[in-house]
Amino acid sequence: MKAKIIVRGASVQDVGYRLFLLEKAGALSGFEATNTAEGLTVTVEGRERTVNDFIRLVKEERPPSARVSAVKPERYAGTVMRIEAFRGQFGVQQLAKIATTGVEVRDDIKEMKGDIKEMKGDIKEIKGNTEETKDGIKGILLKQDETITEIRNLRTDLKEWMEQRFSRLETDVRAIKEKVGLT
Repeated sequence: MKAKIIVRGASVQDVGYRLFLLEKAGALSGFEATNTAEGLTVTVEGRERTVNDFIRLVKEERPPSARVSAVKPERYAGTVMRIEAFRGQFGVQQLAKIATTGVEVRDDIKEMKGDIKEMKGDIKEIKGNTEETKDGIKGILLKQDETITEIRNLRTDLKEWMEQRFSRLETDVRAIKEKVGLT
């Protein structure tokens, strides 16, 4: 028996669906799965019971990331690739994808290494600026301490001057009072 199964949905491609179904298709003699504009088209061949069990499986199970809206099985009269031939062809296709992705990842890593090198330079510059800022703050704190000491000294000098001044004023007021006769 032969059947064609169309799987439709928002996410039926690039989620490992073909590999998922291939793994489950071991009892079939023929199997082929192709990404199409409709979604995923699967053709199978085998004993009637085996094909019907596989159709039921496709309706009930799916890869975790798949989002399926419909599974439409129908009879099929065309040619179905032998499952071993599909495994070989599919394996080569997947290896090609992996190789392409590996090259892209390698290029991304090279770019990231350059970015990291640039960031290290920026961090060194920031560290240098931080040291300069620390030195500047130390200088400001030292100047602040000097200013506080100077203000305290001025306050002490001013206090002594004021006490002397008040003492002279009191002496002068007493002398004036004695001359005027107010004492």
